[in-house]
Amino acid sequence: MGSFLFEEMRRFAQVSICVALFAMLAGCAKVSVTPRGVEQANPAQVADALEAAPTAPTQVAVRDFVFYSASVKENGSPLHRGTDLLRRSSADERRIKIGQDAAATISTQTAKRLGKMGLPATRIPGNSDAPTYNNTLLVTGQLVDVDEGNRFTRIALGLGVGESRLDTEVHVYRVMEGQKAEVLAFTTHADSGRMPGLLPSMGVGEMVLGPITMLTAIEDAASSGQKIYASQIEYLSGKTADQVANYLSQYSADNGWIPRSKAKRVKLAAG
Repeated sequence: MGSFLFEEMRRFAQVSICVALFAMLAGCAKVSVTPRGVEQANPAQVADALEAAPTAPTQVAVRDFVFYSASVKENGSPLHRGTDLLRRSSADERRIKIGQDAAATISTQTAKRLGKMGLPATRIPGNSDAPTYNNTLLVTGQLVDVDEGNRFTRIALGLGVGESRLDTEVHVYRVMEGQKAEVLAFTTHADSGRMPGLLPSMGVGEMVLGPITMLTAIEDAASSGQKIYASQIEYLSGKTADQVANYLSQYSADNGWIPRSKAKRVKLAAG
């Protein structure tokens, strides 16, 4: 009877942890935009593109952001590191895959959100050699910092410990008559926030399990929801896409391409 009750409490703890993890993932992420100045190296060479900048583009092309594998960091959990020994892929291959997935999510979701705002947007995959058409607004960028953090400490402790981060640098160009003039530049920052983790927020019911079993319950819950927790960068990529699209919607409304009512609010970085 005692072992049955203990197992039921353990299952209850896992369910509670899963529910809490959903709330943490959805409620604690922070994302912001920092505008940057635009400078033309030689304005005379891009005069046609600059002249066309205020007019509505034929299309908005969002190209997958570029990145260096060195700017990508895998999940730092010791348990995750242990499983690396059993994997056939190299650390560099895994970092490249994380970066590619983040870049694809940002470009795909940005294009989708712009389309809903009334702009003719499309994604250009990173491996595509498709030409950029005349009268295009080209959205490009770089993943500056992609850090999965430490999944276990982020879930268990929170308060910024083991946080995930995603920083990007975005450049938007007007393409006209073979010329490419930069019209917008900004950076984005997203992180998993500083909400308390599960251990500080657990109730008496979970604490009765004892430290070892409690930690096992956390890891089991994380494993049972691996898609959710392993995709923290994917989640931050989606939030980044929101802000990229929102910033472009403000620019589009300012130029009269879309109604002001369709422009979305931008979260600017403090200061």
